[in-house]
Amino acid sequence: MKKVFLDIGNSRIKWAVVDNSDYQFYGGVLLTDFLADPESHFFAHFESSVDQVYYCCVANAKNLDSIKNIIQSKWQLFPIELCSQQSCCSLECGYDDFHLLGSDRWMAMQGGMSLTSASNPSPFIVIDFGTAVTIDAVRDGKHLGGFIVPGLTSLRNALAKDTADLNLFLEPNKSSDEFDAQSTLLATNTESGILGGTLYMTAAFINQIIMDLNAQLQTEFKVFLTGGDAKTFVNLIDSNVILEEDLVLKGMLRIVDSVKS
Repeated sequence: MKKVFLDIGNSRIKWAVVDNSDYQFYGGVLLTDFLADPESHFFAHFESSVDQVYYCCVANAKNLDSIKNIIQSKWQLFPIELCSQQSCCSLECGYDDFHLLGSDRWMAMQGGMSLTSASNPSPFIVIDFGTAVTIDAVRDGKHLGGFIVPGLTSLRNALAKDTADLNLFLEPNKSSDEFDAQSTLLATNTESGILGGTLYMTAAFINQIIMDLNAQLQTEFKVFLTGGDAKTFVNLIDSNVILEEDLVLKGMLRIVDSVKS
């Protein structure tokens, strides 16, 4: 039985394949690239057909419909959506209305659960660095709630849009990796000032949340990082962090496995 898992974000799509019990993460591509040429960017990884496709999605309806049509045309099967739930796999949703919790956040927390002890799960925080940065805390199998703030690209685009002439200095989709905090902390040009400023602002916000949660609940949370910008923050978080690029996909697999067990 070969199963494909799709994590469809606002700007990127990631996937993993489970062939019997063998799990393999393939990374991802920009959503625009996938839609423009799925044969090269996606189907080229498959030598044969698959038996089932599962997905979770936060992209807009138009892009989702396009992806579903591509899958149906190629493999003649209907992808199955995995959504947020009130309770599943020893995890309880902390939202007042679980339908309003993004499915990617729910799957990422399920992924975190899969990486902790089943008999004595450690409290953990999931931080997903995507178009938005989401922070969710879990303790004793209970989602405590979280935060949503703009991601790095969103912050920079807003600054360039709302501040006169700053758009002249900031290239679209400029990477934080190009800001070298090791050579000098303070920027000496406008572009680096924007890149470094938004980077440190986001890191300071996250560090404060982690510190406050540890103090308030008298515990020490594990910290899982995932999402497109996660690597950028590994050395800026004042905690021991665990980078899991496929955390959402691992959470999806956990849910699907629970159905057959």
